[in-house]
Amino acid sequence: MNAPHRTVLALLAAAPLLAACEDGGVIDQLLPERGFTVTSTSMEPTLPSGTRITAERVTPDDAARGDILVVRDQRGEKYVFRLVGLPGDSIELREGLLLLNGTPAQHSPLGTYTVAGEEEGENPLPPQTMTRLSETLPGSAASHDILDLQETELDNFGPVKLGEDEYFLLGDNRDMAADSRLGPQPMGLGIVRSQQIMRRVILPADAAKR
Repeated sequence: MNAPHRTVLALLAAAPLLAACEDGGVIDQLLPERGFTVTSTSMEPTLPSGTRITAERVTPDDAARGDILVVRDQRGEKYVFRLVGLPGDSIELREGLLLLNGTPAQHSPLGTYTVAGEEEGENPLPPQTMTRLSETLPGSAASHDILDLQETELDNFGPVKLGEDEYFLLGDNRDMAADSRLGPQPMGLGIVRSQQIMRRVILPADAAKR
């Protein structure tokens, strides 16, 4: 792969805004279902920025590998990422490939995908054309699409063994997501505890299509 034009740290300079959702307050947290708006590109192509989603309340015991979850970080920010690691799992990324308990995820190329640029903020970004891949997690029959930009600092991680109350989440836009690979200080989600899991996303019809 070619070296990136910008480092991942530069791309994630506005990390607290990545995959954040509208906050409706304490009352909304008690509703069985509620709506959010995705405000970053970290879950593209599944959930493009601006997508309205519905999320249902879920307990950690009911959350399954592959679910898209709304979670809260240690600073109180909300994020939307895909659950890939459950308590007891070993997680590793090697040159962009996810390994779950030593078994690699399966990838199939699907062409290219262009993520819109961002003109606002301290670090405006031009549009990025990325490789689109279908990913199937080990032991799963379902697949989802992910994006690969090029070689970045986020391509290699771990291996890390998750503890009894630890969950690992990744963005589908793998090279532009402040997910569990980045610690909560200064800008990432970090490894998630059960009390941080809030809701499970119900995909809108157009996002669920392949």
